[in-house]
Amino acid sequence: MNRNPTKKVSPSYYLTYALFAFVTMAGLSYINFLPGVVNALAGDIGFSDAEAGQIVALNGYGGLLGSTIAIFLVRRINSQPALFVCFSLLALIDSATVLFDDLGLMLIWRFLAGVLGGLCLGMAIALLARLDNPDRAFGTLLFVQFSVGSLVIYLLPGVEEMVSAYAVFYVMASFSLISLLFMLILPSRHFDRDMCSLSVGFSLSFQLSGWQNAALLLSAIITYQMAASALWAYVGLIGTNAGITHESVSNYIAIAGMLGLLGAAWPVVAGNRYGRMIWIVAGTILSITTAILLNFSQNTQLYVIAMALLFLSWPAVQSYLLAVTAELDGSGRLSTIAAVASSVGLAKGPLFASLLLANGNYSVMLYACAFVFLLSYFLLLKPVQAQEEPTTAAALPQ
Repeated sequence: MNRNPTKKVSPSYYLTYALFAFVTMAGLSYINFLPGVVNALAGDIGFSDAEAGQIVALNGYGGLLGSTIAIFLVRRINSQPALFVCFSLLALIDSATVLFDDLGLMLIWRFLAGVLGGLCLGMAIALLARLDNPDRAFGTLLFVQFSVGSLVIYLLPGVEEMVSAYAVFYVMASFSLISLLFMLILPSRHFDRDMCSLSVGFSLSFQLSGWQNAALLLSAIITYQMAASALWAYVGLIGTNAGITHESVSNYIAIAGMLGLLGAAWPVVAGNRYGRMIWIVAGTILSITTAILLNFSQNTQLYVIAMALLFLSWPAVQSYLLAVTAELDGSGRLSTIAAVASSVGLAKGPLFASLLLANGNYSVMLYACAFVFLLSYFLLLKPVQAQEEPTTAAALPQ
């Protein structure tokens, strides 16, 4: 596989990255505007704050199951028709969510949506990771995620007024339908890559890089995503409980979320020229600072600064961690496993947060998230350093 990022490319090359990134994002698109989903569930739909967290958590666990199944399917099925079926069913299930107001039925229904979304994510990310430039691929994915997330959160209050509190689920369904259209535009050759031949490279590179480093890296992804998604799920409610209006909170999240575009673009621009560790350390520090500052959300400026730091650090850290997985395994299989690990963290985050809530007091949850961010740093330290050692050694004069 040619992974030369310096060759001249046509505009269609960049369009392919953008379309694949959107299709990959759409499977579990709700993650990108999670506060809007939680606010809708805990608002006019009628569930409590804790129940809303449980619903999105079970949706995430369904995504985990679907992504896990995808690991074993990508070598045995044609991805294009499978994605068509899964996205079509996902659009139907998201649209039909309006029919449920019972907690038990809602939990089951959203779990099914998660399974289908996870299947879509797992199959699409295996294709995305095997594009010529994985750093650009993952950077584009995170750029699309934060662009879509900010736009949806900004527009959602108005859409809910025009439609209903369930409007956020119609938005999810629309992303699935748009993905079906994009798949018709993408060249079919991208869906027909030979996974069987790539599996040999996966086994060899995975053995050489070491199972221990891979396990530590995947654990770091899980813990970081868990803490970040816990904050992301409740950042809207933290603001409204601090006395900020719902409309203002949505606007603040949307505006601050634009920094996520900078965080996603930075790994694409800077790449690995200065090493990944310095940016990962900086991102972890900013993430810990976010959790601490959110305890003082009564001060609107600190609330906005906290969100800005989260959106700036989250995509950058995730992009660099995914880039390490791409280097550990050029076949893209480890990246698919990393997607499962990411789903584990994203699913655990809202549930982790909901279990630590106490009558509207978020302090325990926020300090716990700060600790989990710190734990993720210690987990990723060894594998990232090991990945950088060959680069450093190559740069030394002989």
